[in-house]
Amino acid sequence: MLRQGRAGQFGSGGRTKPAAAFAALASIVLAGIAPAAAGSPSAAGPAPSFAAPPSQEPQLPAMDRLAFGELLVRQRCANCHAIVQGENSLAPPLVGLIGRQAGTVEGYTYSPNIKNLGVVWSAGALDGWLAATTFDTPDIRMRHVGLPQPDQRAAVIAYIEMLTAK
Repeated sequence: MLRQGRAGQFGSGGRTKPAAAFAALASIVLAGIAPAAAGSPSAAGPAPSFAAPPSQEPQLPAMDRLAFGELLVRQRCANCHAIVQGENSLAPPLVGLIGRQAGTVEGYTYSPNIKNLGVVWSAGALDGWLAATTFDTPDIRMRHVGLPQPDQRAAVIAYIEMLTAK
């Protein structure tokens, strides 16, 4: 149990804030110093470098594009969108998305912006949608942070195209 120290020493109320504690632990781990050995030379040697050499482009994980796309869709999309035909979901299914008019699946409530978007989902339209974040877009119910990496978007689109072809 933490004792209350000087005012403000551990944050408000004398407790360490979880985010601050995590940040401190992360900086210790990334520096290669065990918490018990803070201040003493690290027995592990220099801190490891996690950055890729500047001359190398980011690479896809060691898996094929469809497997990578499925992984990303399951992590980022499948919480709301169905990826199995006939499955119930909060948002319209991704099965059959390519070639479908935005905002037209029966049984789902769409914001006026999506209903009036006037786009038929294609690989290009989906690439543009996935590249942007919708958190600052008024009147859109679907919120996502976007996929800034082109290889991630290409993998997701390849997987959604495969879902459409089923």
